[in-house]
Amino acid sequence: MYRFRLIIFGMFWMSVAVAQTADTTVYVVTNEMPRFYYMGCEKLDTTEQAKQQCSQQALLAFIYTNVQYPLQARLDNIEGTVVASFVIEPDSTISKIALLKDIGGGCGNAVVELLNALNPNNIRWIPGKKEGEKVRVKMTLPVKFKLTEAPPYIMVEGDTVYTQLDEEAVFNGDNASITSYIEEKLPYPAAYLDSCAIGYMDVQLLVQPDGVVKTLNVLDYCYLGLDFQLEILGLTTSMFNIWKPATYQGRNVPTSVELRIPFIPSKNTACKAIIAEFEQSQALALEGSQLYQEGKLDESISKMTEALSLFPINAEILAARGQAYLDQKRYGEACQDLFNVRYLLATKAYDSLLPIICNITEEKKE
Repeated sequence: MYRFRLIIFGMFWMSVAVAQTADTTVYVVTNEMPRFYYMGCEKLDTTEQAKQQCSQQALLAFIYTNVQYPLQARLDNIEGTVVASFVIEPDSTISKIALLKDIGGGCGNAVVELLNALNPNNIRWIPGKKEGEKVRVKMTLPVKFKLTEAPPYIMVEGDTVYTQLDEEAVFNGDNASITSYIEEKLPYPAAYLDSCAIGYMDVQLLVQPDGVVKTLNVLDYCYLGLDFQLEILGLTTSMFNIWKPATYQGRNVPTSVELRIPFIPSKNTACKAIIAEFEQSQALALEGSQLYQEGKLDESISKMTEALSLFPINAEILAARGQAYLDQKRYGEACQDLFNVRYLLATKAYDSLLPIICNITEEKKE
């Protein structure tokens, strides 16, 4: 696993003008060089040199945040420096973007695409000046792509979670298994027994080296609600010191464990028919998933639609059917399913995707 580190070496300028007339001369050295516009730098009550240094840092931050290390380059372990040139116009836009040096794998295109996006996104420069007049100035930008080994952990809302492990965290309670422990310790909310509310949640636990267990995330697929989630929090609290911590390089480390928690109103005999329908819905969804893996999209969608006809409120099945619709370019149906997933799970995971899918649908209507 790798991630990238991007380094801007700075802006370099050549030494001569390349045209003769005042309107079209492109300078590479002027007494006031252009700088990347960043309001925080321009508000500095200091020298032009200090503003120039500040703008270089702002440019570095902008490039680092926005340029992507192409997948092909990462797969081929391509590293090196891409060099691009461009002209800063007197109106603060850029023009004449050119690729002077490429290292392959799509790295050069990644830099050029980012530069091409500056003008449409109203990202501007402070123009260069010669004897007080704004002039055109050519600049070159070296960008170094460097693969570095990813750390063995990630950060999840401030918590360190190790993903590279020598030994995973292991349930170490008195019960035969974590499943038995959940069945014994997790009560079904008594207030909901008469409603026959049924469903399941996926829970991500943080198992820490000192035995403390914390809930990192809960996905309430069937929209059971807060009272059911509170029961899970109580279950999590009861798990203190019943997990053998994960290890990495000879020491105990925090890591995550994912559990599926079912809520079945089995104590109410009046719920037997609903429980049977729920189990049938789950079996149909599993068939639909297997058909999807085999590339049989129509059959997969049919099975998942049948499952949802029994239990319409299931974000996991809706997400699976929405993906199948996407694969078939049926954007209207995909938009609806994934929008419902976003609502049920209150997640932002689809926020960048939904506008694209749903806009395609609207464009087709027009």
